[in-house]
Parts: sequence; structure tokens; C-alpha cells
Amino acid sequence: MAKLEEIAALLTEEIEEFNVSVAKLEGLSRKLREVKVKADTSQIEDLLETHLKRQAQFEEAQATNTKDLIHSMDKSMLFPKWIVVCSIIYIVILLVLGFSTLSYRHTNQQLKDKNERIKRHYQSFIKASPEVEAHYLNWMKPPENQAK
Repeated sequence: MAKLEEIAALLTEEIEEFNVSVAKLEGLSRKLREVKVKADTSQIEDLLETHLKRQAQFEEAQATNTKDLIHSMDKSMLFPKWIVVCSIIYIVILLVLGFSTLSYRHTNQQLKDKNERIKRHYQSFIKASPEVEAHYLNWMKPPENQAK
């Protein structure tokens, strides 16, 4: 029986300690329910703010670089000035030569046509007047034959 009493005393002590622990836990639980936890977002806000500032600086730098690039592209030329000038001179010379050639051909054709008309006129005139034809043939003979 002594062992039973000993076990009962141990169980009683354990139960009392358990009750004390439960009481402590209930007190802590009440305190936890009363405590209101506020999330501290100041560090996150600081990080976001610095990131946004960096992003704004990056965007400004990109905008400046883009403006500089567009400005330099506007100033750049596809061909150097001397090539453009030489090309223009070459084209003008070709146009002048082409116009001169066309004008020469046109004038030459007009002269040929005029010469043909004159020949036809003389031929019709000579055929219409036989005595003129005789004088013409006499005139066409070389001068040495006429002198004899």
C-alpha cells in the first residue's frame, strides 16, 4: 500500500503542476489575445521608395539617351556631301548632253528633210523645163572640158 500512496502522491503533484501550467498557459493566451500586432511596413516602404527613385533615374537616363540617339540620327546623312554634289553634277551633265543630242538629231533631221524637198523641187523644175536641164548639165561638166 505504501507504493500506492506514493504513486497517488506523485500523481497528485503531477496534477497540481499540470494545473499550474494550464493556468499559466491560460494567462499567456489571454495576454496574446489582448496584444494587437501591428505590421511594421516602414522598411518595405523605404525599399520601395528607393527602388522607385532608382527606376525614375533609370527612365530619365533612357529618355536622355533616346533623345541623343534621335538627334544624332537626324544629323547623320546616308551619303557624304561630296558624293551628293558629284552625283548632282553628273546628272546635270547627263541631262545637258541628252538634250543636246536630241536637239542635234532633231535639227539634223530637219536639214535632211529640207534638203530632200529642195532636191525634189529642183528635179521637178528641171523635168518641167528641158532647156534648163541642158544648161544644168552643161554647168555640171568639169571646167577643163568646157575650155576646149
